[in-house]
Amino acid sequence: MAVVDIKENVRLKLELDGGMDGNRQIIKSKTFNKVKPEVENEDLYQVAESLSGLQTYPLYKVKRLEEIHLKNE
Repeated sequence: MAVVDIKENVRLKLELDGGMDGNRQIIKSKTFNKVKPEVENEDLYQVAESLSGLQTYPLYKVKRLEEIHLKNE
């Protein structure tokens, strides 16, 4: 029996640099839902860079969040 993975939910998370609080880094985040599962990482990163230009804080990190359904066939 083979186990296959099915991408069900993909989200784009922008982590933004909120500055420093003493020695602690402050991270603000924005999450965008309903990303097409078949989108390439390079394309998703380009979208993230474009969206970061609309934010108040500078871009710190880009994350791709995936929920994957494992199915036994």
